[in-house]
Order: sequence, then structure tokens, then C-alpha cells
Amino acid sequence: MGLYERAELYDIAFSYRDIGGEADALMTWYRNMTGHPRPERVLDLGAGPAQHAREFARRGAEAWALDMSPTMSDYARAQAAAEGIRLEVVTGDMTAFELPRRFDLILLMLNSAGHILTESAMVRHLESVVRSLTPGGIYVMEVAHPADDEKHPDGDPPRQWTARRGRTSVDIHWGRDGDPIEHSRRIRTHTVAVNANIAGRPVSYVEQVPLRAWKRQAIDEAIQRAGGFGIARIHGGFAPDLAFEHPESWRMIYVMQRAGSPQR
Repeated sequence: MGLYERAELYDIAFSYRDIGGEADALMTWYRNMTGHPRPERVLDLGAGPAQHAREFARRGAEAWALDMSPTMSDYARAQAAAEGIRLEVVTGDMTAFELPRRFDLILLMLNSAGHILTESAMVRHLESVVRSLTPGGIYVMEVAHPADDEKHPDGDPPRQWTARRGRTSVDIHWGRDGDPIEHSRRIRTHTVAVNANIAGRPVSYVEQVPLRAWKRQAIDEAIQRAGGFGIARIHGGFAPDLAFEHPESWRMIYVMQRAGSPQR
């Protein structure tokens, strides 16, 4: 059982994210591109603990979350229930999904796009997103910055961080020197070592996590093949005006609008 199946530890490990600040940026981009004050329905894909979906639920949106892991889905439901907010959670594949709602805003955050390993899977993913958006709706896909891969063509340097919540601490070692790289498909298999302490009880394990390092050209080609999108902008981070080309850019965040007039 890896980190993605240990939902609470995963939630704690990535709790350094400023979810409220990121939601503010998402709202700004949504308003600027649609002219509407806020999205009424939001779908969080590859949602994990569904932090972003839960934030939009707190802001009054009808929020949905989709994740492939039943464990994560159960955890997201439990967290929403504990917070007293309404969240619809679906266990499913983000590269092939069909839901009974259409959404004004769809999200794929925290470089979850890296789990999409092939061009054909990315096209299927984007086709599913287009089908699930309202006309004029917005899709935001946060991807690791391509410069990260260019700086370290033989493998990212290992990263380590520690996060705590209450009596639980989680120490993450992400990547090891010599982790295998499949250069032809730009896939790196990261060795992830987790050492946690849960109220005095130690838990340790190691897993292998393959991730695709997506280039802008490959995503642009997938967008064209999928069809259905009109305007697409790329930001370099969650500061709303940080351009992708700016020297301080650290992310590649696509903000795409489905073709058609926004509905209200």
C-alpha cells in the first residue's frame, strides 16, 4: 500500500499548499475569461483528498470530486462530512469519465497530469473534460514546469520535506539518484520513501511512482487533437498575473475555455 492509498498521510504530506490562495487565483481567471462572478458547479479531477473541491464547496459552489482510488474517495467524503459541507465524490478514471452534470469550472491540480503517461491518454482525458464542461466553461490544468526537466535531464535531484498535523508527522523522500528514466516517453519512475509517526506508532514504506514530464508542445498537440477548446492561456504560477515566460515562473498552468458562449 503506497502513499496514494494512505489518504490521511497523503493529505498531511501535501498540506503545504495554499488552497485558499490558489482558489482565489482560479476565481480570478474564471471571472476574467467568462465575465461571471463565480462558477456554480466545480469538478476536481485526480482530486485525492479533494482540498480544492472542498474549498469551492465552502464558497458556495456545487462541488464534485473524482479520483481513481476508493480509499481517497472515502477519505474525501469523510472530510467533507466532518466539515459540514456538501461534496459529491465519484471513484473513476480521469482519462475516461462521464458524469450526470456539466461544470462551469474543472480542475486538475498538483501536477496530477503527470500520471497521464501517453499522448493518447491525454487526448482521451481532454475529450472527457470537454464533454463535461458547460459552453464557455473553464478547464485549469496545473503541470510541472518543463524547465524542471530541462535542468535535470538525468533525473530530478531528490527532495525531502516533513509535514505535521496533530500527533502525526510525515517525512517524505521523493526520488533517489539513479531512478530510471524512459527518455523516449519522458517518464521518470520516482522512488518515494515515507516515514510517518502516527501518535507514537511508526509507519515506513517505499513505492515507485512513474510520472510523465509534459512539454508544452505535447500538450498543445493533444488540445488540438481533442478539439472543443477555444481560448487557452498559460500562467507560470498562482499569482494571477505571473506569465509563463516570466523568470520566476515555476509552474505551467493551462487555463482553457470550452468553445461556445458561457451559460447562465
